[in-house]
Amino acid sequence: MRSPLLDDLGGLDPARHVRAPGHPDDPALARVLATDRTVPDRYLAPARRSRAGVATGVFAGAVAAVAAGVVVSTTLGGPEAYASWTPTPQVVDPAAAGQDAEACPTAAHAIDEDAAGEGAPITEIPLDPVLAEVRGDYTYVLLAGDGALAECFVTTTDGDPQVYTSESVGAEQVPEPAPSGLVVAESGTASWSDGPSGEGAVTAAFGRVGDEVEAVTVATADGEQVAASVDDGWFALWAPGEESFSALAQVTYVDGSTEEVPLEVTPAG
Repeated sequence: MRSPLLDDLGGLDPARHVRAPGHPDDPALARVLATDRTVPDRYLAPARRSRAGVATGVFAGAVAAVAAGVVVSTTLGGPEAYASWTPTPQVVDPAAAGQDAEACPTAAHAIDEDAAGEGAPITEIPLDPVLAEVRGDYTYVLLAGDGALAECFVTTTDGDPQVYTSESVGAEQVPEPAPSGLVVAESGTASWSDGPSGEGAVTAAFGRVGDEVEAVTVATADGEQVAASVDDGWFALWAPGEESFSALAQVTYVDGSTEEVPLEVTPAG
């Protein structure tokens, strides 16, 4: 028994009168081949969306363009990540780090371990900026409190400041350094680089230095020398890329001598 629905659908087939295998001189086949198959503009519109939708929009536009036989060249992710970053920082006064640092946290948060769980009391530990530096469009602020540390990363590449922070709490987290010592509190891929609107992973390291330490320099995986900010007994540095620092840091002392020391977290003593 024939289906009325299938008959109706078959009537919509522009090649319904063409008999396989067809022939180039068949007028019905010629009409099918001459049909305009240009993709309407409305299907390409997602490629012109705002930055927040770039990845999805470009993908949809590229698929539509391929269907129309058009080659489209696009750049996912926008401009080069951390394009204005510099290996040598500008160290600024933490107390006057400027508007970019005003959004940084003023307290770390500790959960009462004896009452851990949902609804456990949270204690706020006041934080003060101890080091601030600027590399291109990026401001990095290190904050410290009573047994607490926090990193604050501010970027103004898109006009409005984007702020990323991470904090850690531990009474014995950073041992007191010797006069010529370098104490690494953290080193590795920075947690604040994982933000969905960020420019990608970065490697960061920070900690304490003794009074005799004048400068700290670390090489990246491709051999570039990155100078740390050293100020008031603290040091910090960061560079684009995941786990991009070498295993050794070169420490320069006030007497001009240098020494290579491991860039690894110093265990609490």
